[in-house]
Amino acid sequence: MGRQRSFKLGDLAACGGILGESYFSEYGDDDVSKTEAPPLSWRGDPLKTHSDWTIVVVTSEFDSQTYHVHKSILSVGPRSSKYFANLFLEQGHHYNQSQTTRIELDEQDADSFPLLLDFMYNTQPDIDDDDSLSLIVGDDFTTSNAVSLRHLARVFDCEGLMLAVNKFIQKDLSLKTGPVYLTQAFLYQDERLVESSKRLCIDNFKHIDKRSITKLPLPLFRSIIRAVTDRFNSSVSYHDEEETMLSFQLSEVVCQYFERNPEQVTVDLLLEMTDESIMPQISSEPAIGFTAIARELDSSKVREDSDEWKGLVTLCRRCAKSVVAEYGWKDFNVASALEEYVYGPCRSAEGGEMDSLLFATSFAAALEKAQIDFKSLNTGSSRVKEQVGDLQKDNEDLLMKKKVLKHDVDKYRRELDYTKEELIMLKQELKNMKKKHRMSLNELS
Repeated sequence: MGRQRSFKLGDLAACGGILGESYFSEYGDDDVSKTEAPPLSWRGDPLKTHSDWTIVVVTSEFDSQTYHVHKSILSVGPRSSKYFANLFLEQGHHYNQSQTTRIELDEQDADSFPLLLDFMYNTQPDIDDDDSLSLIVGDDFTTSNAVSLRHLARVFDCEGLMLAVNKFIQKDLSLKTGPVYLTQAFLYQDERLVESSKRLCIDNFKHIDKRSITKLPLPLFRSIIRAVTDRFNSSVSYHDEEETMLSFQLSEVVCQYFERNPEQVTVDLLLEMTDESIMPQISSEPAIGFTAIARELDSSKVREDSDEWKGLVTLCRRCAKSVVAEYGWKDFNVASALEEYVYGPCRSAEGGEMDSLLFATSFAAALEKAQIDFKSLNTGSSRVKEQVGDLQKDNEDLLMKKKVLKHDVDKYRRELDYTKEELIMLKQELKNMKKKHRMSLNELS
Protein backbone atom coordinates (compact mmCIF):
# COMPACT_ATOMS: atom_id res chain seq x y z
CA MET A 1 0.00 0.00 0.00
CA GLY A 2 1.16 3.49 -0.77
CA ARG A 3 1.86 5.85 2.08
CA GLN A 4 -0.98 8.35 2.78
CA ARG A 5 -0.01 11.93 3.58
CA SER A 6 -1.40 13.25 6.84
CA PHE A 7 -2.62 16.91 6.94
CA LYS A 8 -2.14 19.04 9.97
CA LEU A 9 -4.70 21.59 11.12
CA GLY A 10 -2.32 24.44 10.31
CA ASP A 11 -1.93 23.21 6.74
CA LEU A 12 -5.68 23.06 6.30
CA ALA A 13 -6.04 26.58 7.67
CA ALA A 14 -3.39 27.88 5.30
CA CYS A 15 -4.96 26.12 2.39
CA GLY A 16 -8.35 27.49 3.29
CA GLY A 17 -6.95 31.01 3.51
CA ILE A 18 -5.61 30.73 -0.02
CA LEU A 19 -8.61 29.05 -1.56
CA GLY A 20 -11.15 31.07 0.34
CA GLU A 21 -10.20 34.33 -1.40
CA SER A 22 -11.45 32.80 -4.65
CA TYR A 23 -14.73 31.40 -3.31
CA PHE A 24 -15.90 33.97 -0.69
CA SER A 25 -15.69 37.80 -0.59
CA GLU A 26 -15.92 39.81 2.57
CA TYR A 27 -18.06 42.41 0.76
CA GLY A 28 -20.46 39.94 -0.85
CA ASP A 29 -23.48 40.76 1.30
CA ASP A 30 -25.68 43.72 0.46
CA ASP A 31 -25.45 45.06 3.98
CA VAL A 32 -21.64 45.35 3.91
CA SER A 33 -20.21 48.48 2.25
CA LYS A 34 -16.59 49.23 1.32
CA THR A 35 -17.08 52.84 2.42
CA GLU A 36 -15.20 53.56 5.64
CA ALA A 37 -17.15 55.07 8.50
CA PRO A 38 -16.22 58.68 9.34
CA PRO A 39 -13.93 59.07 12.37
CA LEU A 40 -15.41 60.05 15.68
CA SER A 41 -15.58 63.85 16.06
CA TRP A 42 -16.75 66.43 18.58
CA ARG A 43 -18.05 68.55 15.69
CA GLY A 44 -20.89 66.22 14.70
CA ASP A 45 -24.44 65.87 15.96
CA PRO A 46 -24.09 64.74 19.63
CA LEU A 47 -27.00 62.32 19.22
CA LYS A 48 -25.42 60.62 16.21
CA THR A 49 -21.89 60.58 17.67
CA HIS A 50 -23.22 59.40 21.05
CA SER A 51 -21.46 62.18 22.92
CA ASP A 52 -21.31 61.40 26.64
CA TRP A 53 -19.90 64.66 28.00
CA THR A 54 -20.38 68.40 27.49
CA ILE A 55 -17.80 71.16 27.93
CA VAL A 56 -18.89 74.79 28.21
CA VAL A 57 -16.07 77.30 27.64
CA VAL A 58 -16.94 80.68 29.13
CA THR A 59 -15.10 83.87 28.15
CA SER A 60 -17.46 86.40 29.73
CA GLU A 61 -20.79 86.68 31.44
CA PHE A 62 -22.57 86.80 28.09
CA ASP A 63 -20.27 84.74 25.87
CA SER A 64 -19.74 80.98 25.93
CA GLN A 65 -19.24 78.03 23.60
CA THR A 66 -20.48 74.44 24.05
CA TYR A 67 -18.60 71.33 22.93
CA HIS A 68 -20.06 67.79 22.91
CA VAL A 69 -17.18 65.38 23.45
CA HIS A 70 -16.43 61.77 24.26
CA LYS A 71 -14.83 60.75 27.51
CA SER A 72 -12.86 57.87 26.01
CA ILE A 73 -11.10 60.19 23.53
CA LEU A 74 -10.23 62.86 26.07
CA SER A 75 -9.03 60.49 28.78
CA VAL A 76 -7.27 57.59 27.02
CA GLY A 77 -4.32 57.44 24.61
CA PRO A 78 -1.12 59.38 23.82
CA ARG A 79 -3.09 62.54 23.02
CA SER A 80 -5.32 62.40 26.08
CA SER A 81 -5.63 64.87 28.94
CA LYS A 82 -4.86 63.85 32.50
CA TYR A 83 -7.07 66.69 33.68
CA PHE A 84 -10.15 65.23 32.01
CA ALA A 85 -9.14 61.66 32.89
CA ASN A 86 -9.12 62.55 36.59
CA LEU A 87 -12.34 64.56 36.19
CA PHE A 88 -14.18 61.63 34.59
CA LEU A 89 -12.78 59.19 37.17
CA GLU A 90 -14.01 61.36 39.99
CA GLN A 91 -17.42 61.73 38.33
CA GLY A 92 -17.78 57.96 38.14
CA HIS A 93 -17.90 57.75 41.94
CA HIS A 94 -20.93 60.05 42.18
CA TYR A 95 -24.41 59.03 41.10
CA ASN A 96 -26.57 61.45 39.06
CA GLN A 97 -23.73 63.97 38.77
CA SER A 98 -23.97 66.50 35.94
CA GLN A 99 -22.38 65.43 32.66
CA THR A 100 -21.16 68.97 31.98
CA THR A 101 -17.90 70.78 32.75
CA ARG A 102 -17.73 74.57 32.83
CA ILE A 103 -14.32 76.08 32.00
CA GLU A 104 -13.40 79.77 32.08
CA LEU A 105 -10.80 80.92 29.53
CA ASP A 106 -9.74 84.23 28.05
CA GLU A 107 -10.61 84.95 24.43
CA GLN A 108 -7.32 83.81 22.92
CA ASP A 109 -7.31 80.51 24.81
CA ALA A 110 -10.99 80.03 24.00
CA ASP A 111 -10.17 80.42 20.30
CA SER A 112 -7.43 77.80 20.68
CA PHE A 113 -9.58 75.31 22.59
CA PRO A 114 -11.11 73.73 19.43
CA LEU A 115 -7.57 73.07 18.21
CA LEU A 116 -6.89 71.23 21.47
CA LEU A 117 -9.92 69.03 20.82
CA ASP A 118 -8.92 68.47 17.19
CA PHE A 119 -5.51 67.33 18.34
CA MET A 120 -6.93 64.84 20.85
CA TYR A 121 -9.42 63.45 18.30
CA ASN A 122 -6.75 62.98 15.62
CA THR A 123 -5.66 59.62 17.02
CA GLN A 124 -3.26 57.48 14.97
CA PRO A 125 -3.58 53.86 16.13
CA ASP A 126 -1.11 52.59 13.50
CA ILE A 127 1.71 54.82 14.73
CA ASP A 128 2.94 54.55 18.29
CA ASP A 129 6.13 56.63 18.21
CA ASP A 130 6.62 60.26 19.11
CA ASP A 131 6.11 61.41 15.51
CA SER A 132 2.42 60.51 15.77
CA LEU A 133 2.00 63.38 18.20
CA SER A 134 3.00 65.98 15.62
CA LEU A 135 1.03 64.61 12.65
CA ILE A 136 -1.95 66.27 11.03
CA VAL A 137 -1.37 69.63 12.66
CA GLY A 138 -1.29 71.32 9.25
CA ASP A 139 -2.11 74.99 9.39
CA ASP A 140 -3.74 74.64 12.81
CA PHE A 141 -0.47 75.43 14.58
CA THR A 142 0.68 78.98 13.88
CA THR A 143 3.02 81.52 15.42
CA SER A 144 0.06 83.44 16.82
CA ASN A 145 -1.56 80.50 18.66
CA ALA A 146 1.38 78.24 19.51
CA VAL A 147 2.02 79.83 22.91
CA SER A 148 -1.69 79.67 23.76
CA LEU A 149 -1.77 75.98 22.82
CA ARG A 150 1.32 75.41 24.95
CA HIS A 151 -0.54 77.07 27.82
CA LEU A 152 -3.62 74.88 27.29
CA ALA A 153 -1.41 71.78 27.19
CA ARG A 154 -0.07 72.76 30.59
CA VAL A 155 -3.49 73.62 32.06
CA PHE A 156 -5.17 70.39 30.93
CA ASP A 157 -2.03 68.26 31.41
CA CYS A 158 -1.88 67.06 27.81
CA GLU A 159 1.66 65.78 27.29
CA GLY A 160 1.05 64.87 23.65
CA LEU A 161 -0.02 68.40 22.75
CA MET A 162 2.90 69.88 24.68
CA LEU A 163 5.37 67.76 22.70
CA ALA A 164 3.71 68.61 19.37
CA VAL A 165 3.68 72.37 20.11
CA ASN A 166 7.29 72.28 21.28
CA LYS A 167 8.31 70.61 18.01
CA PHE A 168 6.43 73.25 16.04
CA ILE A 169 7.99 76.16 17.96
CA GLN A 170 11.45 74.65 17.55
CA LYS A 171 11.05 74.77 13.76
CA ASP A 172 9.15 78.07 13.66
CA LEU A 173 11.37 80.14 15.97
CA SER A 174 13.30 82.58 13.75
CA LEU A 175 14.46 86.20 13.44
CA LYS A 176 10.98 87.10 12.24
CA THR A 177 8.95 85.19 14.83
CA GLY A 178 11.32 85.57 17.81
CA PRO A 179 9.86 88.89 19.08
CA VAL A 180 6.31 87.53 18.66
CA TYR A 181 7.07 84.46 20.76
CA LEU A 182 8.86 86.64 23.30
CA THR A 183 5.82 88.90 23.71
CA GLN A 184 3.35 86.02 23.95
CA ALA A 185 5.53 84.02 26.33
CA PHE A 186 5.91 87.08 28.57
CA LEU A 187 2.13 87.55 28.73
CA TYR A 188 1.63 83.86 29.56
CA GLN A 189 4.55 83.90 32.06
CA ASP A 190 6.15 81.05 30.13
CA GLU A 191 9.67 81.48 31.54
CA ARG A 192 11.32 78.77 29.46
CA LEU A 193 10.04 80.18 26.17
CA VAL A 194 10.80 83.74 27.32
CA GLU A 195 14.42 82.80 27.94
CA SER A 196 14.81 81.01 24.60
CA SER A 197 13.23 83.71 22.42
CA LYS A 198 14.94 86.49 24.37
CA ARG A 199 18.33 84.87 23.83
CA LEU A 200 17.60 84.66 20.10
CA CYS A 201 16.75 88.38 19.96
CA ILE A 202 19.89 89.37 21.85
CA ASP A 203 22.25 87.14 19.86
CA ASN A 204 20.87 88.41 16.54
CA PHE A 205 20.03 92.01 17.44
CA LYS A 206 21.88 93.47 14.44
CA HIS A 207 19.81 91.41 11.99
CA ILE A 208 16.41 91.24 13.66
CA ASP A 209 13.46 93.33 12.49
CA LYS A 210 13.64 96.49 14.62
CA ARG A 211 9.93 97.22 14.19
CA SER A 212 9.05 93.97 15.95
CA ILE A 213 11.34 94.91 18.85
CA THR A 214 9.40 98.14 19.38
CA LYS A 215 6.22 96.11 19.97
CA LEU A 216 7.62 94.41 23.06
CA PRO A 217 6.39 95.25 26.56
CA LEU A 218 8.61 97.80 28.30
CA PRO A 219 10.28 95.35 30.75
CA LEU A 220 11.32 93.08 27.88
CA PHE A 221 12.45 95.97 25.69
CA ARG A 222 14.55 97.47 28.48
CA SER A 223 16.15 94.12 29.34
CA ILE A 224 17.08 93.39 25.71
CA ILE A 225 18.65 96.82 25.16
CA ARG A 226 20.63 96.45 28.38
CA ALA A 227 21.71 92.91 27.53
CA VAL A 228 22.85 93.89 24.03
CA THR A 229 24.92 96.75 25.46
CA ASP A 230 26.44 94.67 28.26
CA ARG A 231 27.31 91.87 25.87
CA PHE A 232 29.07 94.25 23.48
CA ASN A 233 30.98 96.01 26.27
CA SER A 234 32.14 92.68 27.69
CA SER A 235 33.51 91.46 24.36
CA VAL A 236 37.27 91.03 24.28
CA SER A 237 37.92 93.06 21.15
CA TYR A 238 35.85 95.41 19.04
CA HIS A 239 36.51 98.29 16.68
CA ASP A 240 35.37 101.88 17.07
CA GLU A 241 33.36 101.53 13.87
CA GLU A 242 31.40 98.63 15.37
CA GLU A 243 30.68 100.64 18.52
CA THR A 244 29.46 103.58 16.45
CA MET A 245 27.26 101.36 14.30
CA LEU A 246 25.69 99.61 17.31
CA SER A 247 25.19 102.95 19.07
CA PHE A 248 23.37 104.34 16.04
CA GLN A 249 21.19 101.21 15.84
CA LEU A 250 20.30 101.44 19.52
CA SER A 251 19.42 105.13 19.21
CA GLU A 252 17.13 104.37 16.27
CA VAL A 253 15.37 101.48 18.06
CA VAL A 254 14.91 103.40 21.33
CA CYS A 255 13.56 106.45 19.50
CA GLN A 256 11.12 104.29 17.50
CA TYR A 257 9.96 102.62 20.72
CA PHE A 258 9.26 105.96 22.40
CA GLU A 259 7.45 107.26 19.32
CA ARG A 260 5.33 104.10 19.20
CA ASN A 261 4.63 104.13 22.96
CA PRO A 262 4.46 107.80 24.00
CA GLU A 263 2.41 106.96 27.08
CA GLN A 264 5.38 105.01 28.46
CA VAL A 265 7.85 107.90 28.24
CA THR A 266 8.93 109.68 31.41
CA VAL A 267 11.92 111.91 32.13
CA ASP A 268 13.65 109.13 34.05
CA LEU A 269 13.00 106.52 31.34
CA LEU A 270 14.18 108.85 28.57
CA LEU A 271 17.41 109.60 30.42
CA GLU A 272 17.95 105.93 31.29
CA MET A 273 17.54 104.60 27.74
CA THR A 274 19.61 107.39 26.12
CA ASP A 275 22.44 107.28 28.63
CA GLU A 276 25.94 107.31 27.16
CA SER A 277 26.56 103.87 28.66
CA ILE A 278 23.91 102.53 26.24
CA MET A 279 24.44 104.80 23.24
CA PRO A 280 27.73 106.73 23.31
CA GLN A 281 26.67 108.38 20.04
CA ILE A 282 23.25 109.36 18.73
CA SER A 283 22.38 109.21 15.05
CA SER A 284 21.08 112.45 13.54
CA GLU A 285 17.50 111.28 12.82
CA PRO A 286 16.91 109.81 16.31
CA ALA A 287 18.49 112.98 17.72
CA ILE A 288 15.70 115.00 16.12
CA GLY A 289 13.18 112.49 17.48
CA PHE A 290 14.57 112.62 21.01
CA THR A 291 14.41 116.41 20.91
CA ALA A 292 10.73 116.28 19.97
CA ILE A 293 10.04 113.68 22.68
CA ALA A 294 11.81 115.77 25.31
CA ARG A 295 9.77 118.77 24.28
CA GLU A 296 6.51 116.88 24.86
CA LEU A 297 7.52 115.78 28.36
CA ASP A 298 6.01 117.36 31.45
CA SER A 299 9.10 119.01 32.86
CA SER A 300 7.23 121.34 35.22
CA LYS A 301 8.17 119.19 38.21
CA VAL A 302 11.84 118.99 37.25
CA ARG A 303 13.91 121.49 39.23
CA GLU A 304 16.67 123.27 37.36
CA ASP A 305 19.22 122.24 39.98
CA SER A 306 18.22 118.55 39.93
CA ASP A 307 20.02 115.63 38.31
CA GLU A 308 17.07 115.16 35.96
CA TRP A 309 17.46 118.68 34.59
CA LYS A 310 21.21 118.22 34.17
CA GLY A 311 20.49 114.98 32.34
CA LEU A 312 18.05 116.73 30.00
CA VAL A 313 20.63 119.45 29.33
CA THR A 314 23.24 116.81 28.46
CA LEU A 315 20.82 114.88 26.22
CA CYS A 316 19.69 118.00 24.35
CA ARG A 317 23.29 119.08 23.85
CA ARG A 318 24.24 115.65 22.48
CA CYS A 319 21.24 115.68 20.13
CA ALA A 320 21.99 119.20 18.90
CA LYS A 321 25.64 118.31 18.24
CA SER A 322 24.60 115.22 16.29
CA VAL A 323 22.17 117.18 14.12
CA VAL A 324 24.64 120.00 13.45
CA ALA A 325 27.40 117.50 12.68
CA GLU A 326 25.16 115.89 10.06
CA TYR A 327 23.48 118.93 8.49
CA GLY A 328 25.92 121.75 9.29
CA TRP A 329 25.42 125.08 11.08
CA LYS A 330 24.91 127.48 8.17
CA ASP A 331 21.17 126.71 7.97
CA PHE A 332 20.65 127.53 11.64
CA ASN A 333 18.52 130.65 11.82
CA VAL A 334 18.60 132.43 15.16
CA ALA A 335 15.46 134.47 14.46
CA SER A 336 13.45 131.38 13.46
CA ALA A 337 14.71 129.42 16.46
CA LEU A 338 13.77 132.23 18.84
CA GLU A 339 10.34 132.47 17.25
CA GLU A 340 9.74 128.73 17.60
CA TYR A 341 11.26 127.96 20.98
CA VAL A 342 11.04 131.15 22.99
CA TYR A 343 8.64 133.80 21.70
CA GLY A 344 6.36 132.03 19.24
CA PRO A 345 2.98 130.32 19.63
CA CYS A 346 4.65 126.93 20.13
CA ARG A 347 5.90 128.06 23.48
CA SER A 348 3.66 126.96 26.34
CA ALA A 349 3.59 128.26 29.86
CA GLU A 350 4.41 124.83 31.25
CA GLY A 351 7.16 124.05 28.77
CA GLY A 352 8.92 127.38 28.72
CA GLU A 353 12.05 126.10 30.40
CA MET A 354 12.26 123.13 28.05
CA ASP A 355 11.84 125.28 24.95
CA SER A 356 14.50 127.68 26.17
CA LEU A 357 16.80 124.71 26.80
CA LEU A 358 16.25 123.38 23.27
CA PHE A 359 17.00 126.78 21.78
CA ALA A 360 20.10 127.24 23.93
CA THR A 361 21.54 123.81 23.12
CA SER A 362 20.75 124.15 19.41
CA PHE A 363 22.35 127.58 19.26
CA ALA A 364 25.35 126.41 21.31
CA ALA A 365 25.89 123.41 19.05
CA ALA A 366 25.66 125.54 15.91
CA LEU A 367 28.01 128.15 17.39
CA GLU A 368 30.49 125.50 18.53
CA LYS A 369 30.53 123.87 15.09
CA ALA A 370 30.98 127.25 13.42
CA GLN A 371 33.89 128.06 15.71
CA ILE A 372 35.51 124.69 14.98
CA ASP A 373 35.12 125.24 11.24
CA PHE A 374 36.48 128.80 11.51
CA LYS A 375 39.42 127.63 13.57
CA SER A 376 40.04 124.84 11.12
CA LEU A 377 39.92 127.35 8.26
CA ASN A 378 42.33 129.71 9.98
CA THR A 379 44.57 126.85 10.92
CA GLY A 380 44.55 125.75 7.31
CA SER A 381 45.34 129.28 6.08
CA SER A 382 48.22 129.66 8.55
CA ARG A 383 49.61 126.34 7.48
CA VAL A 384 49.45 127.36 3.82
CA LYS A 385 51.17 130.66 4.57
CA GLU A 386 53.89 128.83 6.46
CA GLN A 387 54.41 126.45 3.58
CA VAL A 388 54.60 129.37 1.11
CA GLY A 389 57.15 131.11 3.35
CA ASP A 390 59.29 127.98 3.44
CA LEU A 391 59.13 127.74 -0.33
CA GLN A 392 60.12 131.38 -0.71
CA LYS A 393 63.07 130.91 1.62
CA ASP A 394 64.17 127.83 -0.30
CA ASN A 395 63.89 129.84 -3.50
CA GLU A 396 66.02 132.64 -2.08
CA ASP A 397 68.65 130.12 -1.00
CA LEU A 398 68.67 128.68 -4.47
CA LEU A 399 69.10 132.15 -5.99
CA MET A 400 72.00 132.87 -3.64
CA LYS A 401 73.68 129.59 -4.52
CA LYS A 402 73.16 130.35 -8.19
CA LYS A 403 74.76 133.77 -7.75
CA VAL A 404 77.79 132.30 -5.97
CA LEU A 405 78.08 129.63 -8.60
CA LYS A 406 77.97 132.27 -11.36
CA HIS A 407 80.73 134.23 -9.64
CA ASP A 408 82.90 131.12 -9.46
CA VAL A 409 82.22 130.33 -13.09
CA ASP A 410 83.21 133.88 -14.13
CA LYS A 411 86.36 133.59 -12.05
CA TYR A 412 87.30 130.30 -13.68
CA ARG A 413 86.61 131.76 -17.10
CA ARG A 414 88.89 134.71 -16.45
CA GLU A 415 91.63 132.40 -15.21
CA LEU A 416 91.18 130.25 -18.28
CA ASP A 417 91.49 133.28 -20.60
CA TYR A 418 94.66 134.37 -18.81
CA THR A 419 96.08 130.88 -19.13
CA LYS A 420 95.31 130.87 -22.85
CA GLU A 421 97.14 134.16 -23.31
CA GLU A 422 100.19 132.82 -21.47
CA LEU A 423 100.14 129.70 -23.60
CA ILE A 424 100.11 131.76 -26.80
CA MET A 425 103.00 133.84 -25.54
CA LEU A 426 104.99 130.71 -24.67
CA LYS A 427 104.30 129.23 -28.09
CA GLN A 428 105.54 132.44 -29.71
CA GLU A 429 108.70 132.50 -27.60
CA LEU A 430 109.33 128.84 -28.46
CA LYS A 431 108.95 129.63 -32.13
CA ASN A 432 111.37 132.56 -31.84
CA MET A 433 113.91 130.41 -30.05
CA LYS A 434 113.75 127.74 -32.75
CA LYS A 435 114.29 130.42 -35.40
CA LYS A 436 117.36 131.84 -33.62
CA HIS A 437 118.72 128.33 -33.23
CA ARG A 438 118.53 127.67 -36.98
CA MET A 439 120.20 130.99 -37.73
CA SER A 440 123.08 130.19 -35.41
CA LEU A 441 123.62 126.88 -37.11
CA ASN A 442 123.75 128.51 -40.53
CA GLU A 443 126.39 131.00 -39.41
CA LEU A 444 128.61 128.27 -38.03
CA SER A 445 128.46 126.37 -41.26
